[in-house]
Order: sequence, then structure tokens, then C-alpha cells
Amino acid sequence: MIERRGRFSILGVLLGAFFVTSVLGVGLALYLGLDTAYDNTRNLWIAMTQADLEEAQSAMRGRVDRMRRRNVWVAREVAHGDLNPDNDIIWQNTLAALVTNEHDVTMIGLIKPDGRFTGYNPTSDTSITGKAAPAEDIIARALIANGPGQSSTLFPRWNNLVKQVVISEMIGLFQDGQYMGTLVQYVSLGDFSRDLKIDPTEAGRTPFILVNNHVIAHPSLPDWQQSHPPENIDAKDIFAILPGIDELADPVLENMDQWQEFDFDPPAPHHEKNGSQASSLELADGYYVVITRQFEESAGLPILMGMHFDPSVFTQEWQRLKLATLIGVSIMVLAIMLAVLISHYFTRPLKRFSEATRQLEKGILDDLPVLPGSHIAEFNDASLSFNHLAITLRDRERIGRIFGKFLPTAIAQQLLDSDDDTGNIQPHQCEASILFVDLVGFTTLSESIAPQRIVTILNAYFAKATAIIEGNGGIITQFQGDAILAVFNAFGDVPKHADAAVKTAVALQHLVHGEQFDSKDLRCRCGINTGMLVAGNVGAPDRLTFTVHGDAVNSAARLEAKNKELGTRILIASTTFDQLSDQTQARLADNILLRGRSETTAVYTIQISGIDQGI
Repeated sequence: MIERRGRFSILGVLLGAFFVTSVLGVGLALYLGLDTAYDNTRNLWIAMTQADLEEAQSAMRGRVDRMRRRNVWVAREVAHGDLNPDNDIIWQNTLAALVTNEHDVTMIGLIKPDGRFTGYNPTSDTSITGKAAPAEDIIARALIANGPGQSSTLFPRWNNLVKQVVISEMIGLFQDGQYMGTLVQYVSLGDFSRDLKIDPTEAGRTPFILVNNHVIAHPSLPDWQQSHPPENIDAKDIFAILPGIDELADPVLENMDQWQEFDFDPPAPHHEKNGSQASSLELADGYYVVITRQFEESAGLPILMGMHFDPSVFTQEWQRLKLATLIGVSIMVLAIMLAVLISHYFTRPLKRFSEATRQLEKGILDDLPVLPGSHIAEFNDASLSFNHLAITLRDRERIGRIFGKFLPTAIAQQLLDSDDDTGNIQPHQCEASILFVDLVGFTTLSESIAPQRIVTILNAYFAKATAIIEGNGGIITQFQGDAILAVFNAFGDVPKHADAAVKTAVALQHLVHGEQFDSKDLRCRCGINTGMLVAGNVGAPDRLTFTVHGDAVNSAARLEAKNKELGTRILIASTTFDQLSDQTQARLADNILLRGRSETTAVYTIQISGIDQGI
């Protein structure tokens, strides 16, 4: 290759381009940054609102759970006879003790079977008696069907005794199977609305709580309540006491039916139970985002908590984004023009290099191009290195192909990767499964056909058998005439080597029964044993071969020979049977005495679908 002078450093080129295009880069980065800032602003507000709603829901749930636990405890004490609602003194003291320092409870008491109510007000520390509201008395009687220990939450209801809209927790009390009354705890609606942080001075967010399209909490609610005092409406009608969503001059609530649900990053978990939901609303005065969360802790009316964002939250970011877009478009046009001029010259070597490396990645070595030199020093060095690498890889691939014809691929690759030129592989001991395969009657067949055809038949058979063995993780250590010795887990990790060996034997049986080899039918027998063996190189320093040694190897060959006596195609040792994942595929063939052994051992044969067991 001809050396060229006047090469430039790629670092110098990049630095020069940076200084030329730095102003353009800053402008483009500003545009992208503002776009991201707009999305981040929206997502931050949504995430912050989700956290507030989750905290509010947790507080409301905790309030209900505390009431429920108190109800269940009282019901249990009454059922056990440790507390008697008919003993007014003990009963009143117990109620007072239950809600001491419990500011959540507006009132606690008992609706007796005759419809009277006796209770305690923790705020004023006074007892309250009177006739229970007819609706509550009806509900209390209906709860009798729930039986002992069932506490129910009801949302919401007007209570004449405390003159407030309350949420109640009720449970029936039973003693010796007799209905003693219904314990009820009340929490004012105002206590629940305080769980949602409502700060009228917080710009941009409007919180609200709805029940059945009526407003429980909203910054405009106090003004509405002043103009709609309870004494001027039917206090028995809960929805007459609460304003509707179209009565507070809130355009977002008024157009609730037009909310459009959307996902954001991170996605709103509205598919989860009681999860938050993000919605949008497009009105004439701007774009609103609404975050809501259901509170479904009772069989009564569900409560919907939420907040919506005023369009002013996003207007400033939107205006900055539009201005940045105009600037960014202009900058982008200039940057593209300059980038085309610069890249036209400097990208050609990179394109050639990229095309050559893609061809190299596909393993196409014979047609790899010779990369030309370049004025840029780094590009020129890369071309020289690539050309040298291509030559080395071609030589290495040729050596690997030759090795692969005489050695298992994994062993050949290890020898190539080794820095040791002796070709020695350190011997090691391991547990493995050994498969010995031998053709049936091949000696007789060899006497009746020409030697060249014998080689052709064997090569055709060995080619397909090798693919099956190696496909299941096995390594062929020897071809012994028409026999094959393969091991699983001796060189390379095969976790379920017993399964792999059996699977291979079955596949070989299907192979010889399903195909002919140079127009000849072949049959084979397989012996499989699992045990300890030694794997490594043996031979003279200048002539080595990889093999395996041990009694486990010999036993596999002897099992293969026993097939003839037992009339089977596959025999496996008990050590292999014990490691099978599915032992139902094997059946006991016999207890035999293998040559060299002093005791009999159980051997098993494998059921082969579609193939007779006999040879």
C-alpha cells in the first residue's frame, strides 16, 4: 500500500468542527432542552399530585380502618359477655375510653333495637341521646343479616343529632345469639376533606373531592355554603346539602364528561385497583390536566379525589417552546448544510470500513475487500489493521476447518485459543454420560460390497449421526470402525447430560429406521452409562489424541453388546436411569452381570415411539 503524507488527526478534525458548529449545537440543545423541560414540568406536577392523592387516600383509609377495628373489638367483647350495652354506666365509660384522644370521631353510640340512640361526643365530652334517624335505623336493622363481626362503612349521610354530613361505620352487636343493637361511629365530612391538602394560595392546582357528581371539598365550597345555608334546604337530602359539579363555576368539573384519559412517563397506574388516573380537557381558555383517584372502601357511594392544573402552569413553557422551535429550525438548516459539506469527505473511509466490518461479521472472509489508505492518520491505521486482521482470520479459519475434521470442534477451538503450542489439554476427572453406538451386522455387510462403498455408507451415516450427537451437546471422541463413542459433559458443561445422552440414542434409532444410506438400510444398538471418567490427551509428544478413560466408558460398550442378548435397541445403566428427568420413558430390562463386575446391576431399556423394541 502506498504511504500518503499530510494526514490529519481525527481529534483535530473533530475539535475544528466543534468550534465551527458550537453555536449551532447550543441552539439545538436549547430547543431540545425546552421541549424536555415542558414534558418534565407536566410530569413533575402529575407525580407530585399523585403523591398527594395517595397520601390523602391512605389517611382516609386509615381513618376508616381504625373505626372498623374499634367496631370489631366492641362486637367481640359483647359476644363474649365481657361488655353489656344494657349497663349504661359501663357502656358510656367504654365508649368514652375508646375515642379518648381520637379526634377523628365526631360521635360514637348505639342504635338500640327500639330505634333509640345513646352515644358520646368526644369533642364536647358529653353524652347524646335521642331518636335515631329513620334511615339509619333501617340500615342498622338491615345489618343484622350480616351477622356478628361484620362492620360496614356508609358514605355519606346527614345526621340530625350532630347537624352535619357524616360518614358512618356500623356493626351489629350480638350476645348469646340475641341482637343487642348496632354500634355506629361518625366522622364529619369536614374531617375527611381535610385529608386532601387544600391550599387556596397554591397557584396552579385546584383540589376537589366528589361523591356521585356532588362536591365534598373544593376551594369555592365555603362561598357556596354561605349562600346555601342548611336551614334553607332539605337536610334529609344529602345531595341537596352538597353542591353539584356544575354549581361552583369550575369549568373542569362542569365538563367532566369530556375528560380524556391519557398515559404519561412514568405511566399513570390507572389500571391498578384504586390507582390514579390522568386525564386532559381542552377548553377555549386552554389545556387542563386532571389527576383523580377513587376511594372505594365501602359498599356505599365511592369518593373521587382529584386535582386539576390551570393552563397557566404550562403556558410559559409552551411559549418558550414555540420560540425555541423557530430558532431551532433555522439553526438546524444551517447545521445540516455545514454537516453535509464536512461529512462528505470524512465519512467515506468510515463507510468503507463499516461495509467491510459488516461483511466480516457475517463470516464472509474470502471476499473481504482490501481497504485503501486515508489522509487521516487514524483512518489509515484502521485500514491497515483491518487488512492484517482479514489475513489472520482467513488463516485461522482454514486451520480451524482442518482441525475440525480430526478433532471435536470444542477441542479444536481450545487448542487454537491456547498460547501453548504443545497441543496438550490438561486431563481432568468429571462425571459424564457415555454413549456407545454400534451398527448391527455391518461386518457381514462389509464382506458383500466393495470397500469404497463401505466408506461411502459409513460417511453418510456418520455425517448425520454426528450432527445429532453434537446438536445435543455431545462430543465424539472416537470412531471405532462402524462404532461411535460419544460423551456428554466431559468437555463443556451439559447440565442434564443423562437426558441428553438418552435423547441422542432415541434420535439415532429414528435416524436409521427412517432413512437409507447409499440405498442401504442400517440398524444400530446403543449403550449408555453415567459415571466418573478421566478426559484428556494421550499419546506421544508429537502424536496426541483426545479420549476418555474409566470403567464408566467400558461399561457403556458392554451395555451396547448386551442389547443383542436381551433383544433391545437401547440399554442404560441404573446410574443413568437415576438422573433422568422423566423416568417413565424407561423400563427395567434385566439384572445382569457386566464383565469385570462382581455383582449384578439393573439395566433399563428406552421405549421408542413407532419403533419395535426387537432388533
